[in-house]
Amino acid sequence: MLRERIIQQATDLFSLHGIKNVSMDDLASSLGISKRTIYQNFKNKEDILKNCILVSRENRTLRIIETMSQSENVVCGCLQIINDYKYTRLPAAIFWEDIYKYYPEVYQGILQDAEKNNIYLKRLLKEGIKDNYFRKKINLDETVFMLDISTCIKICGIYSVRVSLSRMDLISNMMINMLRGISTPKGIEIIDQYIANLPHSNN
Repeated sequence: MLRERIIQQATDLFSLHGIKNVSMDDLASSLGISKRTIYQNFKNKEDILKNCILVSRENRTLRIIETMSQSENVVCGCLQIINDYKYTRLPAAIFWEDIYKYYPEVYQGILQDAEKNNIYLKRLLKEGIKDNYFRKKINLDETVFMLDISTCIKICGIYSVRVSLSRMDLISNMMINMLRGISTPKGIEIIDQYIANLPHSNN
């Protein structure tokens, strides 16, 4: 449907060029439609942005829930989710900068969503502790922060200009090693087996 096409195209353009750098004319032209047609479906650019984030959030949540429900255990589920991020195109830094500077309402919504994600992640950590995959004496708040994909993106963003490695590979390796750091021998065994089975693994 047209509305979905607009959201998908806007998501791609915003992620690549930032929000301020993409005009409604740019969006309309890239879709081969008139600007008037866009305004028949959305109030303004912020309305489009909100829908882009909403759809992305819903898709991500569904993927995570589906992955965890199909996984043998919480560690396997976390590893699969981390692996999925390697094939996800992340928005450029300017995208987040534009949201922070120019769209405070959207930014607050993202923070609220992050809190909900943290609640879910804490639940998974507690499940892993109960099943002896994760160590009992871990600080849940600190662990959630360090396992948050956005934390890894920020850390890699600092150093990415200095190295010629894939940013997504760096993020994936960072998250896997963070997961390994909170795991019991039982959990580490699963992680090490997963790493050993990765293509081009040195282990």
